[in-house]
This record gives sequence, structure tokens and C-alpha cells, in this order.
Amino acid sequence: MNIKAIISLIIFIGTYFFIAIEKTPKVYVSLASVLLLILFKVYDFNEIPSYIDWDTISFLFGIFIVVKIIEISGFFNYLSLKIIKKFNYDPVKIFLFFPLLSWFLSGFIDSITVLTFLTPLTYTLCRIIRINYIPLIIAEVCLANIGGAGTLMGDPPNVILGSMFKLGFTDFFIHNYLIGLISGLCAISIFYMMNKKELIESRKRIDKKKFEDIMPEEAIEDKTLAKYGLYGLFGVVFLLIFRDFIKRYFPLNIGICSILPAIIILSLRGSHEKLKNILKEIDIETLLFFISLFAVVGSLEKTEVIKNFAFHLKNFSQNGYKMNSILFWFSVSTSAFIDNVPEAMTIGYLIKHILKFIPYRFTILIWTSSLGLDMGGNFTPIGASANVVAYGFLETQGIKIGWKRWIKTMFFPNLVAVSISYFFIILKFSIGYY
Repeated sequence: MNIKAIISLIIFIGTYFFIAIEKTPKVYVSLASVLLLILFKVYDFNEIPSYIDWDTISFLFGIFIVVKIIEISGFFNYLSLKIIKKFNYDPVKIFLFFPLLSWFLSGFIDSITVLTFLTPLTYTLCRIIRINYIPLIIAEVCLANIGGAGTLMGDPPNVILGSMFKLGFTDFFIHNYLIGLISGLCAISIFYMMNKKELIESRKRIDKKKFEDIMPEEAIEDKTLAKYGLYGLFGVVFLLIFRDFIKRYFPLNIGICSILPAIIILSLRGSHEKLKNILKEIDIETLLFFISLFAVVGSLEKTEVIKNFAFHLKNFSQNGYKMNSILFWFSVSTSAFIDNVPEAMTIGYLIKHILKFIPYRFTILIWTSSLGLDMGGNFTPIGASANVVAYGFLETQGIKIGWKRWIKTMFFPNLVAVSISYFFIILKFSIGYY
């Protein structure tokens, strides 16, 4: 390796390390890394934009706007309260359904957003009906990351891989959604068995008369915004599903699929009091993090570090069973400790370079990577952004879960989910369905 390759590799490893230990906000770590790459002349400043996947960035920007509109309207709170009342405040039904709701929503709304509104709601409701909120919130996190693995828009790694390899909503849905469903059902079943005794005892203590006056409809603060937000979300999903057909007549990349509905809503309702400052409420830090991280990972591409690593995997890559096994368990084990966003970028570049060595269709490596990255992140509180959101909220309430309790609660259900995914990946490869 030449000196620039060594420098880029050192900066890349350092970026991962400082993101993992969480002593400094990850956006500052990644921006500092880009600055170092420029100072050490790995990059010319004008080269950086060419290594950033603007398709992914624009898609996330658009979906952030649409989801924020729905959140501002209060629709998410209404939906959750409606479900709880429908289940007559039964702890067993709530424990089973809320993680499944988290799984379903995360397939169409990114898992970070789902946990942002679902965690505080779950915490409040569990305190009202006096059930233990910690295993329920951990189960919601687990199912959110599993559900996000099933679609293109569910988790950031899928958006990144889909954009890099020009794969659409239907590709991820067909190949990952059913695996995510089966894995999720098995995981929540185990969570329930682990907490069954406590839930049944809680059921006996609840005084349901206390909750008769709760009106879910009052949770919707603005019905008009809720309507426009939901139309926008349906529009995003529609464009993603039919993108391959629409592309025959109009240029339609992933970014436009979310930007277009967002712009239409803001054009029609931008004067609304609650939408005037909506851009200030968008998670700009996350977008900046992704932009700078693309540049950091791109430096390994520019200096041919990834290309050389792919060459050393030549023998493994020709054997599909070995390559899929290595890629899957590597993704699972490392994403438990390292944010799965930079890993998705790195693995995407790696797959691009080993394409010349593989005698089988490359898409099986995409499904292997996305499932491993999304589900592996469940094992620790820092493995995925959704975990950090839930864990951070509880800390603001003065609740210290700790790594030991998180891993003890999460490990077995998620291990079963991960193992089921691996079984289906190998099965798909065996029958040639990829």
C-alpha cells in the first residue's frame, strides 16, 4: 500500500473507533475525519462530492420531512392509543402487539423515527398500567431493526445498498420481507415467554375503570396535517413500488421518490403555522453524518484499499456458501459494536469489487449484508441508531439499563432471529432464488 492508502485506512479505523466509544457526537467525528483526509492530501476538496451518494442523502431528507409532518400532527400517538384501547389495556396483548407494530411501521418509516415516538409513548403507558417497560422497549427496538431489514426504506443500510446497486422497493420486499416477518414472529414469541409470568401477574392488578375516559381522537392535534402527511407517505411508497415501471418514461431515482411528495405537501401547506419552521426540525445532523461518512469510506475506494481487500477474498468469493457465511456473520458481529451505516458503505464497495470473481448473481450478497447489518445491531445499545434513541430516552428519565441487562434481555431472541435469517439466506442460495 502507498502512503495515502495507509493514511486513509488509519483515519477510517480511527473514525470507527471514536464512533463506537461514543465520547464525541458521531457527526463531529466524521467531519473531523474528512478534514484530516483533506489536510493529508488524500482528497482534493473538489473530489469529495463525487464520492457522496446524493441519491441516498436526498431520499433521507425527503422521508424525514414527510414523517415529521405526520409526527407533528399527532397521528402516531392517536394510532398507539387507539390500539391500546382496542386491546382493553391488557398487558399481554400490549406486550405482543406493540413490538409487532414497531416491526410493521419500521418497514415503511425508518426505525429511528418509529422509536423516537414509540419509546416515550410506551414508557408513559407502561407507567399508567403498571407493567415493566424495559423488556417491552427492548423488544420494540429488536423488532424495529428486524422490520427495517425487510424493505428498501426501513433502515439506512438498505437505502445505501439499494442506491449503490440500483435496487428498488420490490427487490428488497420480495427477498427480505418474509424473512423479516418469520424472524420477527420468532423473536417476539421468545420475548413473551421470557416475560410471561410477570405479564400475567400485571394483568390481575389493572383497574380498567381508570382508563374509560381516555379519548384517542384527542391525540390528533391537526387532522389536516395528518391527512397530508399520510398522503405523502403513501406517495413515497407508491413511487418506490412502481419506480421500475415509471423509469421507462421518466427519470426517477430513489431520492426523487421521497423529495417529490415532500415538496408537494410543503407547496400546498407550507404556510401552515406548524410547517413554517419544519426544516429546522429535520435531523440535519444525521444527514451531515452520512455525507461526511460517504467521504471517509470513499477514501478507501479512492486509494484502492477496498479493491485490494476484495482481491484477497477471491478464493472465498467464488464459493457462494463460504462468501455468504463470511459476509453474514461478519456483518452481524461487527454491527453490534460499530454503527451499521459506515459498514453498509464499506461492504457495498467491497461487493462491487468482488463482482468480477463470483460465478453467481451478486444480489444474494446484498440480501445477506442487509439482514446481517440490520439485525446484528440489536445485540448492544450502540449497534444501531434506533437502539441509541431508545436507550438515550430512558437515560433522560434517570433509568440506567446498562449493557449487561440489555444484552441479557436481547441476546437470545435476537440470536434466534439472526439464525433464522441465515438459514433462509443459505436456502435461497441453494435453490438459486436471488
